[in-house]
Amino acid sequence: MLARHGAIFNFTCIEMRDHEQPQDALCLPEKLVRQVIMATQKAQVPLAGENALPRYDDYALEQILQAASFNFEGSNGEGEMCAFTYLRMNPYLFEDDNWRRFVCFVKKMKEGKGSNKCWEEVERESEDFVHITEPSVQEAALDLIH
Repeated sequence: MLARHGAIFNFTCIEMRDHEQPQDALCLPEKLVRQVIMATQKAQVPLAGENALPRYDDYALEQILQAASFNFEGSNGEGEMCAFTYLRMNPYLFEDDNWRRFVCFVKKMKEGKGSNKCWEEVERESEDFVHITEPSVQEAALDLIH
């Protein structure tokens, strides 16, 4: 039905990892994301993603990159998400280290799965942008607090 109407399937929890979940929750978010990717590919429905939690760490951002590029065990390596929405913007995002990581993350998302640059290289390339945007970032953080 989604393919017939040109709809996009938007799915959450892209940043979550199986081993980070409490055992009693009996959940496997990575497996669920893989199932959704395979199902949307089979149905020829574009897939978009979003994060469920406010996470700013390297592990979560890397997990998003892997999921967005359909890079997982058993994947045929074809396709990627058509869009990603970063939810939960709050003052913590604008803290120096978090903002620096986020800028690099956005750059890596833009470059797509064809890019083989390591995080350190992307950080060096993004450094000028991080410094240029610093006053605006601080202002945005203050606006979110008030």
